[in-house]
Amino acid sequence: MYLAALAVALLAPAWSQTAPTDSKQFTLDEKSITIEKRGPSVSIKDIPAPLPKGGGGGEPSLDLGNIINIAQKIWAIIEKNQPVVDVKTQYATALPAGLTHWDSLAGWRPPAGQVYGFTAKNAYGIKVIDVEYQVLRTYGGSYNGHGKYLTAVTIEPLKVDVAWGYKFSLNVEIPDSSIVNVGTAADPVAGMMATVKWQISTVVKNSQGKSLYYLQGDGKMNEVGGPFQGQYVSKVEKALDTWVK
Repeated sequence: MYLAALAVALLAPAWSQTAPTDSKQFTLDEKSITIEKRGPSVSIKDIPAPLPKGGGGGEPSLDLGNIINIAQKIWAIIEKNQPVVDVKTQYATALPAGLTHWDSLAGWRPPAGQVYGFTAKNAYGIKVIDVEYQVLRTYGGSYNGHGKYLTAVTIEPLKVDVAWGYKFSLNVEIPDSSIVNVGTAADPVAGMMATVKWQISTVVKNSQGKSLYYLQGDGKMNEVGGPFQGQYVSKVEKALDTWVK
């Protein structure tokens, strides 16, 4: 009897950490999840090219109209409330197939992007998730004046503020099928769809969802699916049906 009581006393602190005393406190209100623009990108650093410098000359096997991603396709941004991405190595590209030397392309514009705020509340209306991240890309690269391509497409977390008892994760996926040529065969324009997947977990509930960003080699960037505020809400279902399998 004494040993049983001692065991209960020792285990009580562990139970208090896992068993919710108020389920509404740990229940996410999924209708409260919102993503909003918070301004242009900040503190953008140069991201190294994934290819070696060339030794001069042309690219005999280059296929301008066949645009591919030669870098990352899936990577984590935030795991269990902690930023884990390294923007110097974890990013995607939309470049002509057969490219072997980075300096074969010229005319790149400076890195640019947009800061977004991701917020969510619990069943009491208390904010439990407040995350900021920026969607970055470098665009405009061309080969002998032809084409507009993308590189260094990535997402950098700027702030991760998560209430106790909640776990927040953010990942990005760039399927090969989402990289297209929206220009012509002779003068291509790269297009890319980045799917950002988020997950919020507690001992009571597990919620997940997606947001989609469309980027082009001429600098265009739009939100086309996700819990965005304003005009993009009506596009969510159509975008998810078209791009996310």
